[in-house]
Amino acid sequence: MPNNDSPRIRRGGFTLVELMLALSLVVVATALIGSLMQMYARNFASRGADIRRQQLARSILTMMADDIRSVVMEQEYDTSVLEQLVGASGGGSAATTGAETSELDSGTAGLDSSSTTTVTSATSDSDTLGATISTAMPPGIYGDQYSLMIDVSRIPRPDEYTPQQASITDSIIADVPGDMKTVTYYVQEATAQGVDDAMANFSQDVTSASAASLSQGFSSGLVRRQLDRGVIAYAEEMGDTQSLYRTGDLVAPEVLMLEFAYYDGTQWLTEWDSSTQSLPWLIQITLAMQSESGSQTAVLPAGTSVSTLTQTDRETYGINIYELVVAIPGAQLNPADTASLDAASGMSSMGL
Repeated sequence: MPNNDSPRIRRGGFTLVELMLALSLVVVATALIGSLMQMYARNFASRGADIRRQQLARSILTMMADDIRSVVMEQEYDTSVLEQLVGASGGGSAATTGAETSELDSGTAGLDSSSTTTVTSATSDSDTLGATISTAMPPGIYGDQYSLMIDVSRIPRPDEYTPQQASITDSIIADVPGDMKTVTYYVQEATAQGVDDAMANFSQDVTSASAASLSQGFSSGLVRRQLDRGVIAYAEEMGDTQSLYRTGDLVAPEVLMLEFAYYDGTQWLTEWDSSTQSLPWLIQITLAMQSESGSQTAVLPAGTSVSTLTQTDRETYGINIYELVVAIPGAQLNPADTASLDAASGMSSMGL
């Protein structure tokens, strides 16, 4: 008979319950670590997108400020003071003697009527040609609350001296070399008749601001158009506005809204016309973009009036507002009554 009083040998190991409990703890810990890593990756990507938008907004505002500070405008030159000085200093010598007058009359009498008519007609033709190729508005700044047109003067780059010939199949306007350009800024809504996004086919990372428009095959965002003033005048004269609307560069599809305000020295205005108002002292630029986190709530289309949204809506949709006030050098140095002041001051206006 076996001896039941002999001691039992115990073997070390885990029971089934302990093993299942250990596996459960490992799964829970792995899930927690994975969720933390995903949250960190999302926050890192969202923060990186916000930083890129801030850098983009800073670059856009800097570019627009450079264009505004490069504005040119025609200033009427008052020759009354110079005429008075010349008349006062050379009054005695300006009178011609009788002999000189007779010689001048005899020389003039040699011209027949046909030659006089020819000269007159040539002068009238040149005046008509000048009126045809020149724009109706003088150089300056023209804009409203949502668009801005600036006439800038810069020396062309070497590559800009060669005119870019557009294909006959393209519906855009080809620019010509020149040192006087008209730059226009506005936000384009999603439309088939606007400027195409040339970078959309090369980038798979579609931004939230242009996702809705690209899904329909249309492009939207901030447009910058730079053309020679004569080219724009010719397009407007020929009624080729469709090609004019399709010409430009879609520089920032992320921009939802662009607004301008103009300070004339006493108040802020929403419209400006340099043909009657000279140049503004200050121009306030306001643009809006939607953050990456806000686009997950709802994608707002370009052209949305952000001023109509409440502060709660801006926080919900992640609307970021960027502003810059640009001062135009010398704008306040040309008052409206400059001509009258010069005429009244005489030689003191010339610094003498």
